[in-house]
Amino acid sequence: MCEHIVEWCNDCEYIAVEDYAYGKSGTMGLIFNLAEFEGNIKISLFKAGKNLRWYSVNQIKKFFTEYGLSDKISMYHAWENCQGVKPNLSYLPEVDNGKGVSPTSDIVDAFAICEYLRTELALRSGVIQLKDLPKYKIECYNACTKEHPEGLLVAPFIKQ
Repeated sequence: MCEHIVEWCNDCEYIAVEDYAYGKSGTMGLIFNLAEFEGNIKISLFKAGKNLRWYSVNQIKKFFTEYGLSDKISMYHAWENCQGVKPNLSYLPEVDNGKGVSPTSDIVDAFAICEYLRTELALRSGVIQLKDLPKYKIECYNACTKEHPEGLLVAPFIKQ
């Protein structure tokens, strides 16, 4: 599967992914399988020479909805309110519960991650300025954690 994902990302210079989401499953075995699979994808993309960025789940939610603990309904509503080009999800199941529904919620999450990366690249290239973003998005780029001790705009991408 990793080979297919790397091939699909062949034309991408920058790739952002969700940092490990340990709460995706109720059983430890599935959590470790998921983490192992995600790790293999990250290593494969790294070996392919991609510029990698991973965002925490809460930062993705905050960037997209203004609130880092948003549920899948809030993510879906934020997607509905997005201006510009976005995928047509009208033929997919509607998100009508806080836990979401696949594949709709997965596409919304992926879209949010792409928007986060697109905005970061626009900031880094000077197309937009940090001061022009809403306060909650500025906080996303300036946030420091134990795992990520510097803000995103000064942190280098992970690359080979």
